[in-house]
Amino acid sequence: MRELAALLREHRMAARLSQEALAETAGVAVRTVRNLEGSRIARPRRRTVEELANALGLTGEPRARLLRTVHGIAPAPAWQHSSLPPVVPDFVGRQAELDQLVAQARRLADQPGNATVVISGQPGVGKTSLVVRAAHALAAEIAGVACHVDLRGMDLAPLTADQAMEQLLTTLRGGRSGPLPPGPGERLALYRMLTATRPGLLVLDNAATEAQVRPLLPTGPGWLTLVSSRFSLGGLESTGRLRLTDLDEATATRLIEEIVGADRVSAEPEATAELVRLCTGLPLALRVAGNRLASRPSWSVGWLVERIRHEARRLDLLHPGDTRLRAGFGLSYDQLPELARRTLRRLALLPWPDYSAAAVAQLLGADVGTAEAALETLADASLLSPAAAPDRYLLHDLLRVFAAERLAAEELPAARDEAAGRVRAWLLGTVEVAGRWLDPDPRREPAADTEFGDIHAAMAWLTAERHGWWWALRQAAATGRHRDVIAAADALYWYSDRYHHVIDWSELFGLAVTAAQASGDTVAEAAHRNALGWVQTVVLDRPADAVTQHREALRLAAAAGDRRNLGWACFYLTGERYRAGDLAGAAEACARALRELTGAGDLTGRIIASYTLADIRRQRGDAGAALTHLRRALDDWRAAMVDLPAHHRLASRPLTGWIHHRLGCAHADLEQWPAAIASMEAAAADFAAGGDPYGSGEAALGLAEALLRAGDSRGERVLLDAIRDFEADGDQARAARARQLLAPGPRPDTANCR
Repeated sequence: MRELAALLREHRMAARLSQEALAETAGVAVRTVRNLEGSRIARPRRRTVEELANALGLTGEPRARLLRTVHGIAPAPAWQHSSLPPVVPDFVGRQAELDQLVAQARRLADQPGNATVVISGQPGVGKTSLVVRAAHALAAEIAGVACHVDLRGMDLAPLTADQAMEQLLTTLRGGRSGPLPPGPGERLALYRMLTATRPGLLVLDNAATEAQVRPLLPTGPGWLTLVSSRFSLGGLESTGRLRLTDLDEATATRLIEEIVGADRVSAEPEATAELVRLCTGLPLALRVAGNRLASRPSWSVGWLVERIRHEARRLDLLHPGDTRLRAGFGLSYDQLPELARRTLRRLALLPWPDYSAAAVAQLLGADVGTAEAALETLADASLLSPAAAPDRYLLHDLLRVFAAERLAAEELPAARDEAAGRVRAWLLGTVEVAGRWLDPDPRREPAADTEFGDIHAAMAWLTAERHGWWWALRQAAATGRHRDVIAAADALYWYSDRYHHVIDWSELFGLAVTAAQASGDTVAEAAHRNALGWVQTVVLDRPADAVTQHREALRLAAAAGDRRNLGWACFYLTGERYRAGDLAGAAEACARALRELTGAGDLTGRIIASYTLADIRRQRGDAGAALTHLRRALDDWRAAMVDLPAHHRLASRPLTGWIHHRLGCAHADLEQWPAAIASMEAAAADFAAGGDPYGSGEAALGLAEALLRAGDSRGERVLLDAIRDFEADGDQARAARARQLLAPGPRPDTANCR
């Protein structure tokens, strides 16, 4: 010990480092450096000494000599007395969390007073395994006593603080079983006296409440307390925190390998992947499944997967020995107040990835504040997890299975149907309200008494609740509520125009076509066939399929005398001629669309048909005429916006953006680069203001091309940013277009004929 202390001090002083600076560089606690130099650690960890050698820059013989001192130390135990349980042998996938916990404990230990860290997470996530492993890892750094007590926080009768103190006093007294003071107050006084006179480490496992923990916190300096709990224990002051989540797929697979052997896993990779998915990365479920396979060598992984694939049997099969998932979930559930229990079980009605308080309020038939309080209670109990988006919550898949069991057992079918019906009605009704904000036609003013203050709030809601309203619309279609389907699809058209990939728009508009047919509404059928064809062309790149839809829409609209949908069908069929290279035929079809849409009083359609005629003129080599046509369309559209409230004009900005985009293309054809760049920048501003990410991408491509063709190097930065955004959205087609523009040689034309 003395040789290690002398060498360490010598090298530190030669490096002109303080103890604090060396500790920070090595990533160890200052206390560790002080104790090593003071010969106060009986058995230093080799890894700690290696980290210090690295921080000191030692190599060759000086490094080897320092490390040899570790081997010359007698293997005396670090603890005077310890009640720590043994570590789990197959500890897989938590090294990052272990390192984080140990580092956090070291930082807190260097501060005045005592250090406390709370490790929380849902049942079965591996809190105890991690805490015990961390306690053993810290053994070389904290001399004294190591105490462990299971507070049995999930039992119907958790350990009281006085009962826990009995166990702790026995450990603190070296395991002696002599009589303890008779009263709780006297025991507390003895506990405080003993913890005030020596350092140590305390593990409070499976805690239920702050009130259970507070009396057990040591009073003297030099103590580190690790608390594991399914609850966040947010009322504990001056506390470090670590929340455990599920294992990722690769780590979960490694855990299965550790238990059953790599050969069995490599022999059935697909079955193993499904087993990991069914266990949802929950360590307890994975360990139980792995132990079943390990104890039954004749079972294949696929055979076990087949048995637990059915939700109704999954929790039954994941329960060998005393590690019962259902029992663990049930203990947490039973301790909840009734409102939180009802919330958890009713969430099983909503097969979504996450939930908002507003949706859960409908599920409960309560106000949003009440729903939010119930969700926070579940989150504090680690039965829900915070989602990445603020104010939204996630439900673990295995907990969803448990929740469905409790729902079936505790609520009548009528109550379940009523709750789900409230959510569906609220979602579809709000979709209609939100959709009105996105309609660019200035004559369709959104209702003044809606919950949305502007277009951005409406779009944010549609995006956040997309899984919910998509579920509600499918439910409406499955149960024959045709008018609800048609109304929702009508409301969502302009949202689909902005967000091409958030859901399967082909399925949605297909459901609307089916609903219109079932209700005998040929006008609605024509409208949604046109919408379906638009998706097939623009989103799915299947223009041949789209032609079939638009021709049928043309036939239906003509038979019904429906000039609006007839005009839109003609407009979309313009693209068929355009793609075939028949520009004269495309111009004729677009001119007819313009006449029909004008006659129907469809201002938005008239402007879009008008600027599409300008596209055709560009392609026929008459960019000057295209500019004249586009300026007229821009003037007409702006005139319609006069005297409109600013918040409503935002819905019209994307259409203004498409006109500016085309003006930029026409100026580029004439090599009028300043005007082309200015028009594309105006288009980008319009799309950003109107919340149109698809249009923003097109404006970025157009601006980049104009900059590059003008010899402006800013074009490369615009393209790199665009590629990053496209890839983040999963839009590989436009990412490829952007890369083509970056490549040397002739560049593609990024103009988009909508």
